[in-house]
Amino acid sequence: MSMDRRTMMKVSAVALGGAALGMDNAAEAARFRRTTTVSKGENALKVYPNEFFYDKDGNFLQEKARQAFYEMFEYYNYPTSDFLSENVWFVDFGLGDFANCGMGGIFWLNREDFRYFGHDIYLLPGQMIAEHRHVKTDYPAKMESWQVRYGTVYNWSEGEETVPAISAPAESQKEFVHCKNCELLKVGDIRHLGELEKWHFLQAGPEGTIVTEYANYHDGAGLRFSNPKAKL
Repeated sequence: MSMDRRTMMKVSAVALGGAALGMDNAAEAARFRRTTTVSKGENALKVYPNEFFYDKDGNFLQEKARQAFYEMFEYYNYPTSDFLSENVWFVDFGLGDFANCGMGGIFWLNREDFRYFGHDIYLLPGQMIAEHRHVKTDYPAKMESWQVRYGTVYNWSEGEETVPAISAPAESQKEFVHCKNCELLKVGDIRHLGELEKWHFLQAGPEGTIVTEYANYHDGAGLRFSNPKAKL
């Protein structure tokens, strides 16, 4: 995945918050992934297959990602602006599975001087963020909180295994995932990272999600992925 220096600096500072889907169990989640649209009244949110986001050589297509996310913004009447258009970013973590493991986001601010951060996380239906954690560097390890603004999201974290399973990680990520505790969050719900430096990730429900993250300043050097192939 090729990025210019400006984009790389933004993405390396990402406040990655803790996909399968809004179903009662993993089998239902897998079944949902085969559907093509999500309905909301008279509108429909199209769910794209993974190949939609790549060219014939396997290169990630940023404009296809933009198209899919802007369709979700319209679906939710999420306000857009010139600032968002100029600063929004999309990443597949170099894994080639954007429909299932990827994200979009916008850094509203990341103040190194006063050490605070504001970020909106965008996830398409069923999409998960690659599992990760934030470690201490020259700055404290990042503590983060998440507020669900639109849609639903599964908050995955280390801890007691959720039985019965209410979701399942993307098939391509299962062997790398440490998190076994999963909680469904709805609009207005707020959760916090339970403990510094713990593995976590977020995973969208069936209508995608937009989540606002609040955190202390994030130094990208402290970001660690559980999948050794994942990168920004």
